[in-house]
Amino acid sequence: MVKDSISNSLLSSNEELVLLDSKERGDLYEVRVVSDNPYLEVYIELDDYRNENTSAAELLAQPQTGRLLSNFQAIDGGSPSQGYTLLYNPDIPEDYQGRIRVVLRNRIKPSKDVFGNPAAGSGSYRSRGDLASPVNLGYGGGGVIPHSHTAGDSGRLTHIAYTSAAGDYFNNVPGLLNRAFLSPAGIGVSRGALHPYVGSAGIPILNQSNIIVRAPVAPMVNTLHVFFDETAAYNANPEQTWPRDTEQSIYIADFSGGALTAGSELVAGARMWFKDKNNIYFPGVIDAVTAGVTLPTKFAANGGSAYTNCLKIDIKPGFAAAPPTMTFNLYEANNLEPGAGNLNGTAFGTLTTAADTAPPILIYNAEIRRLKRISYDG
Repeated sequence: MVKDSISNSLLSSNEELVLLDSKERGDLYEVRVVSDNPYLEVYIELDDYRNENTSAAELLAQPQTGRLLSNFQAIDGGSPSQGYTLLYNPDIPEDYQGRIRVVLRNRIKPSKDVFGNPAAGSGSYRSRGDLASPVNLGYGGGGVIPHSHTAGDSGRLTHIAYTSAAGDYFNNVPGLLNRAFLSPAGIGVSRGALHPYVGSAGIPILNQSNIIVRAPVAPMVNTLHVFFDETAAYNANPEQTWPRDTEQSIYIADFSGGALTAGSELVAGARMWFKDKNNIYFPGVIDAVTAGVTLPTKFAANGGSAYTNCLKIDIKPGFAAAPPTMTFNLYEANNLEPGAGNLNGTAFGTLTTAADTAPPILIYNAEIRRLKRISYDG
């Protein structure tokens, strides 16, 4: 019995990894692949037999298809941290006479809609080639992910960012059906469970510098507040519900009277995050930023509208339920880590993700078990 295996290998977008390519006669017992993304594909070639590229996402979305009769199965209950297992396990060892080839493929395409607003435009998503497409576009904004880190320094934020895409409670916003399946062209498209940007493919990089500017420049001690208005349909169509065609207004106010304006990173098209001591919040992509706004009276502590130098951020799609008001013990807008000295866990900023350019897949383990009878490789 021969066992070929690899572990802890990162496969970049649009790349493939040849696990085995051998001219031989033998019997294939098992191929087992565990990765942090169910959209990793496995291709097996035995003599003249070639399977279609198969992913755990496709099998988890439609487990009763003929793929099961071709000896493929996906193990239920996976997560990015535990891994998604795709198994090729014939009832009896599969004989091959001249060649065996096993290839892993990452055909996940780049996307800047991760933690953004995938409902914009057509609201549809098609994967590369015949890779399954997600039924629900759960990779967008609107997600709330629990964490256990009060500190807002860069080290803690890196860990929080990792868990938001690659932990057990990863970002998977419900309710945004992939419209690719609603058109005639989508009839033949394979459906996939979850979405392609879980795990390493969608880990955000959290930035908190150059977000807001205060005039005059001074640390804000117990005066900076963030208020979340209710999410509403922005096109006045009552049939549109979150997270499709919805927008939320976020107000940032300095109760000591400082005038707040947007920093260089806080612009239309940027994606945002907010954090308190229990959760990290991903509202989506900025539509507009307006300075010199008066805080709505429903948020003002005295019931009036004395706070006139607020910053208003309109963001899509927003949250299904508005997060609680966030307050800062200390916020120093001119620091690289302006919320690091804050004691109650609040912080906010903009983000990018690995999916913007080349979403990778982490292969935890890939193993082939076979009986090699005769080698023809020389």
